Amino acid sequence: MNNIVFADLHSHFLFGVDDGARNLKKSLRMIEHAQENNIRYMVATPHVSEVMNDEFSQLIIDNFRQLQEEVLKRDFSVKIFLASEILFNEDVFKWLDSPWSTINANKKYLLFELPFFTLPQKIDEFIFQCKMKGITPILAHPERYFYMHNKMGELLNWHSQGCLMQMDAGSIVGQFGKKVLNVSKKLAQMEFYNIVASDAHDVIGRNYQTMYDAYDKLLESLDDNYVNKLVWYNPKKIIDGEKVTPDPVKPESGKFSIKNVVGKVLGKNKG
Repeated sequence: MNNIVFADLHSHFLFGVDDGARNLKKSLRMIEHAQENNIRYMVATPHVSEVMNDEFSQLIIDNFRQLQEEVLKRDFSVKIFLASEILFNEDVFKWLDSPWSTINANKKYLLFELPFFTLPQKIDEFIFQCKMKGITPILAHPERYFYMHNKMGELLNWHSQGCLMQMDAGSIVGQFGKKVLNVSKKLAQMEFYNIVASDAHDVIGRNYQTMYDAYDKLLESLDDNYVNKLVWYNPKKIIDGEKVTPDPVKPESGKFSIKNVVGKVLGKNKG
C-alpha cells in the first residue's frame, strides 16, 4: 500500500443504530480495519429518516459517546466523528440542534440521501433552504439512484446550486453493478464529485479497502490533485468546518461531455 491517507466522510460503524455494526465489538473491528487501510478521520453516519424521535436520537448520542470512550482506551490513530445520513424528508430542519444532524456538529455540512426508488419533489428548495441557514448539503451516492440516470440535468442543477456530491467508493469499482460503475466513471471524468467515501457497513464486502481500490481506479484516468481532493483534502475540510469551494463541472471532456452524459451516453442505461 502507498502512503496516501484518507478522510472518510460516510460509513456505518456506529453500533446498534442501523444496518452497519451490530454491537460495540463490531464497531471497534471496523475502526481497526479502517486504520489498517490508512483512514485517519472517519465519520459515523447512521441512517436517519422521518421516523426519528427523541429516544432514537439519544441512542445515537449515547452509543457514539460509549464508542468514543472505548477508542480512547486503545492505540488507534483514527479520529472518529459523529454525523448522520439523513433520508430526505420534510422534518430535516427540525433536528438541526442534534449533534448528529450535521457533520461533526459544525452546523455547516449535512449529508443526505434520496429514496432509492422514487425521486421526491422540492430538492432544489431544500438545497436553497440549507444554504440560507449557512449549511452546505452533501448528496450521498447520486450515481446509485437509477431514476437519476435519465435526469442528469437535475443533478447538474443541484450541483450548480452549491450541493456537494459524494461518490461511494464501491461504485467506481463495480460493487453496485455495471450501470452504476459507468455513471460514476463518466461523472468523475467531468469532475462532478467533491468527495469519495467508503459507505462501509462491515469489514467484508462494503468495507474500507474499497477506498484504496477506488483511489487506484480513479488515478487511472484523472489528475492526482483532483483525486486527492476527493479522498483527503475536501472531506478533511468538511469535518473541520472549513469552506469547500467546488470547481465547475467540466463542460466538455471528449466523449464524457455534459451533452453526451445527459443525452446519448447515459440514455443507454434506460430500463
